[in-house]
Amino acid sequence: MSFSTFLSEQAKNPSGIFGRLIMSVIFDKGNAYLNGFVNELMSIQANDHVLEIGFGTGKLIYEMARKINHGCIEGIDISNTMVSIAQRKNKKYIADGKVQILACNFDEMPFKNKKFTKICSVNTIYFWPEPENTAKKIAGLLSPGGKFVVAFEDIDQLERRNLNRNVFQLYSKSDVIDLLINAGFTSDVSIESRVKGKSTFHCAVATR
Repeated sequence: MSFSTFLSEQAKNPSGIFGRLIMSVIFDKGNAYLNGFVNELMSIQANDHVLEIGFGTGKLIYEMARKINHGCIEGIDISNTMVSIAQRKNKKYIADGKVQILACNFDEMPFKNKKFTKICSVNTIYFWPEPENTAKKIAGLLSPGGKFVVAFEDIDQLERRNLNRNVFQLYSKSDVIDLLINAGFTSDVSIESRVKGKSTFHCAVATR
């Protein structure tokens, strides 16, 4: 396995010592700006019931939980390594009943008729094996009027990196808009973009 493939697989599902020691740092630093961007767009209210898909180290969950009173933040991630880190980071909020951390594949999770007011995901869209089905499931989990925020990096800068395209599926802004509209979100899906240094970041904001 080439190092490019190894690193791409670790980005998709961090595991082992490399995942715990290296990928956790990469996620914290690499996603810090996008996490703040998403946190702002989510506009968390005290009673919100929120789901984050692919929470990494759980830093965004921690920031959103600070705004929750009677609501709840749930997080789901396929990486047991990230789950353990996120559980430690959110230990207080878990004990208070504000946060629930789950180790599971989102596409396989039944959710038992749960509904969320808001759902978000940061830098995970590249790894969705069946993006149309995943997007439809997200739409179905939102309450009427619920919001979905999905964050991703600009396709041009990702194309310049040594990423394994068998692992990473890259998306343009229009690709993401079409994906969400076809999944059942309202036609006013919008893209918010910000530039930090030489990097460009996008958030698609969709309403159910």
